[in-house]
Amino acid sequence: MKETVLKISLAGLLHDIGKFAQGCLTVSQEYLNNNAGLYQPIREGRHTHVHAVYTAAFIEQMADHLPKQLNSGGWGEGDAFINLAAGHHKPETQMQWIVTMADRISSGLDRDTFEHGEKIAFQDVKKTRLLPVLESLGPSRCGCFDSEEKFKYAYPLFPITAQSIFPEKCRGKDRQTAIAEYQGLFDDFCDHLRGLYHRESNIELWTQHLDSLLMTYTSHIPAARVGDVVHDVSLYDHCRTTAAIAAALYQYHAISDTMEEAAIREGNREKFLFVGGDFYGIQEFIFSSHGESRKFRSKLLRGRSFAVSLFTELAVRLICDRLDLPMLAVLLNAAGKFHLLAPNLPETRKRLIECEDKINDWLFAHTYGESSLGITATPATPDEFHAGRFRKLWDRHLQNLERRKYKKVNLERHGGAVTDFLASFNNDIEPGKRLCPLCGKRPSDAKTEADKVFQPERTVSCALCRDHVFLGANLVKDQMVAVCTQGADIKGNDCLLAPIFDEFQIIFRNSPLNELAEKGQLLDLLQTGIEPDGSLSGKATMKLINGHVPCYREEDNYDECLLESTKSEDKLEEMIEQIKEVGIKTFSHIAVKARHKDEDNRCRGIEALGVLKADVDHLGMLFGCGLTERRFTISRLATVSRQLNSFFALYLPHLLLQKFYNTYTVFAGGDDLFLIGPWNKMADLACELREQFARFVCHNPGITFSAGITVHKPNTPVDAMAEAAEETLSAAKHAGRNRVTMFGHSVTWDNFKELLKYREVMRQWLEKKYISDSMFYRFNHLIAMAQQEKHLAEAQSITIDEMSCVKWPALFRYSLARNVNKDKRESAMEEVGQAAAWIETHRGTVSIPLWHVLYEKRA
Repeated sequence: MKETVLKISLAGLLHDIGKFAQGCLTVSQEYLNNNAGLYQPIREGRHTHVHAVYTAAFIEQMADHLPKQLNSGGWGEGDAFINLAAGHHKPETQMQWIVTMADRISSGLDRDTFEHGEKIAFQDVKKTRLLPVLESLGPSRCGCFDSEEKFKYAYPLFPITAQSIFPEKCRGKDRQTAIAEYQGLFDDFCDHLRGLYHRESNIELWTQHLDSLLMTYTSHIPAARVGDVVHDVSLYDHCRTTAAIAAALYQYHAISDTMEEAAIREGNREKFLFVGGDFYGIQEFIFSSHGESRKFRSKLLRGRSFAVSLFTELAVRLICDRLDLPMLAVLLNAAGKFHLLAPNLPETRKRLIECEDKINDWLFAHTYGESSLGITATPATPDEFHAGRFRKLWDRHLQNLERRKYKKVNLERHGGAVTDFLASFNNDIEPGKRLCPLCGKRPSDAKTEADKVFQPERTVSCALCRDHVFLGANLVKDQMVAVCTQGADIKGNDCLLAPIFDEFQIIFRNSPLNELAEKGQLLDLLQTGIEPDGSLSGKATMKLINGHVPCYREEDNYDECLLESTKSEDKLEEMIEQIKEVGIKTFSHIAVKARHKDEDNRCRGIEALGVLKADVDHLGMLFGCGLTERRFTISRLATVSRQLNSFFALYLPHLLLQKFYNTYTVFAGGDDLFLIGPWNKMADLACELREQFARFVCHNPGITFSAGITVHKPNTPVDAMAEAAEETLSAAKHAGRNRVTMFGHSVTWDNFKELLKYREVMRQWLEKKYISDSMFYRFNHLIAMAQQEKHLAEAQSITIDEMSCVKWPALFRYSLARNVNKDKRESAMEEVGQAAAWIETHRGTVSIPLWHVLYEKRA
């Protein structure tokens, strides 16, 4: 059964590959004529949908690039694979009808039409470019985009990269240029198709790699390119949805013994279960800290953040494995939430409960209720997935997920005391170390003693914390993440001590591990990072779940401020060794990167960390109300979710690598981020992100994000930093959203950018020695008085004593006259005097640039 489900789902994934191949793949007229009757329907006396024949031609001509099963008999049950994939417009068997109905359901989701404007002629299909859903998203905008001409942006026809995810201003292309772009994209795709791992050793693994490759190369190709269809759904999202529907639909009819054309075409029976999952307690899991965790906290934090991403990925895999579904059944998976499609059968519900119990038993055993997973299953008919009806299904599905939050812990299974907790401690371990010093929650495991992941320290910890340090240490190396079965034949002990969910082992390798793949012991091979140029590597499955972290580089050998920060000769030698090993920079060393050399070659500025936390404003409202009824579809939701995730998981790491290297990614994906870096770089980073995000969403004023920036000493516990960052982000939200909060002040992004310009001017005052240090500190008092004056103006009643603050302009002029450099009095009075206008306009928020300068000048 599982083999046939994979076969029919893969046919759904490739059913429209002919739209990509048409005009790019050389196909003889004889081949087209001979196969027209097999794959093309007849409309008004002529054959239509010629792309179906190109799908067949692609499968045959690319036989050397594809697993042999796709062009030979004996794989799974029923029809030949080529007929399943290419026969969807002229189905002749029950299995072909499965793919046909999956395509129709998916197309019914996608194919809204423009009310106005010209239709796209068939000969202009290659000139049609994908329109951005993000440009039209929003309650006040979605109804206005009723013609193609209303869209000002479109996506470039390039593979997905950190640069190409940004829409461009619409520019008309001549036909030859458009055709050449398609040809170049197709040729590049075929070159990478040839290099996919596991073509011969494991077709299921190969399918996952193919899915990633298709995402890279077909995400900017419109699924529909002719007539008056709204071409804002990509070929990838349409095919991916078709694959998920085909798998669930086939299982439903095969197991319920209703594999007949009439039953397959019936649309009002609840054939599907819309399965949703939500991880609870993610931030508590990531940010928990205790005692000695500070020694390893950069690796520990990186490992925990990655572990959370793995939990979601592997929970989905466990569910799909238990339901005999391929990973193609997953529709959405980001930010700790996932949605997949399954058949509505009693056995499915039973296995979902078993999966949830197994996952939560493991989580409870390791986190004692701190983290858990909630799974829901919403019955759905095929007709409910069609445009115009899907919103009600989606709302019902989300309501089920929301209700599930009130039952985060199964009290029947996990309520009461953990009776074996004390008995789980190992008395052979030295007293004082029996409780894990990294988490302070779990018993230490003797197996971790002298583990090389802790070297040169001699630390003992619980198995889970050791695994997180292991993950954090290996993620920065140029290796792939291999997900294996628990009992896989793994050489060496560089693996987890506590396999995830007691099912999955994790190792890091540079090879495709074909031997494990052939044995069925390799379940996934993940490339989790991007290339230095912002592109995606194309041989294995791409999962962007490993954000940028700064490692020591050769140039750090010459950073005098960094080397001076070491307090002893031993620490200096240890750092030099870390530079040689290209290890992860510690938070203390990241904090030192905020310092700089002054004109006397002395290191200045405070050693401090900046934390930037940000997320998209009103995302739930945008998803719920930002699309018209006709355009509210699972494909568009998947498109928006994937595109938003690409900004945070693809573009952001590239930006950090290129311009903000010393910034540490705690998490970034879905619609939010949490970054730690040198404190005086975070304001510039926040501004850069805001400007690029506006460009990413086509300057749609309804899609914004808010941010909070906090400053901390480098030894501040991570959980304290996280709590402060959350409070600061909340302040920006409460101030009206589309804002940033720093140093206790919430301002609009435009004002923040203006204030940072003042910072540059203030720095110049110092360089030119216009005013004394005492005047700089005097500014603090004057700004506070101006802020108090603003509050008085808004108050209903005031006292005479409170009115002393209105004297700040006079005090400003007096203080400036007394503290200005007498040798440069005229120019100094003129340039520094403009600060009075700044304070008058911005009041207390002028402390944002002022404190930047004050902290940077400290010795």
